[in-house]
This record gives sequence, structure tokens and C-alpha cells, in this order.
Amino acid sequence: MVVQAAVAPNRSQRLLLKIPYGSLRRRSVERMTEGRRCQVHLLDDRKLELLVQPKLLAKELLDLVASHFNLKEKEYFGIAFTDETGHLNWLQLDRRVLEHDFPKKSGPVVLYFCVRFYIESISYLKDNATIELFFLNAKSC
Repeated sequence: MVVQAAVAPNRSQRLLLKIPYGSLRRRSVERMTEGRRCQVHLLDDRKLELLVQPKLLAKELLDLVASHFNLKEKEYFGIAFTDETGHLNWLQLDRRVLEHDFPKKSGPVVLYFCVRFYIESISYLKDNATIELFFLNAKSC
């Protein structure tokens, strides 16, 4: 949708501007800063600091984290968080990240990228990055 606005610098001239509708939103810049800070602990001991937007799906977050490893076989991995009792809870990929029941504490949400589904033999894995991450996950356990 395009909104037309008439601007008159002086009375003798009229200037007609076509402004895209989306640019008229007042809070468009503010919306970019909405969200919750998250810290994703990776298997190679790195930490990824993110500002998770309200509409971000857990699948999209997993794709983003997997891209840091150039991971092709990401179906074995997941993102989890610990609840108040210390149990590991997996993010459901079809839900938004911020819809999960995170612990109510101040500071960023702490998430963990790790192996969710194990296989019978490591020889079934095709990608070297996947093999390395399986090894790092086993080492950390």
C-alpha cells in the first residue's frame, strides 16, 4: 500500500510524495529492539549472544545456530534449557522460542545446543561437522 502525502513548501508550489506505508510506522525502530536476550552455549564452548524477537520460531533459531557450524545434518540436534528443578527441556521446533516456560529469573535466557537424537553407529553420519559435534557432545557428558 502506498500513501500519498501532499507537502506545500510555500503556497505557490505543491509537492506530491509517494511514501511506502510501512515507513510511516512510528515504532518500527522500537520493534527491532523488542525481544529477550538469550545466550546459546555451543558444543565447542563458545557462547552466542542473541536478541530473540517475539515471532522467532525455535526451528529458525536452530537453523541460525547450525549455520555457525555449517551443519548439514541438523536433524540430530536441538536446543534445550534447564528449568527450576534442573531438568533439561527441549524447545519444540514448531513453537515460538519465547512461548516456552523459561525460568523466571533476571538476565538472559540460557539455552544449550546439543545432540537430541542419537544413532546406532557414528558411521551413519555423512558430514565431518556432524561427527565432530557428536564427539564434543559425548566429551561434555
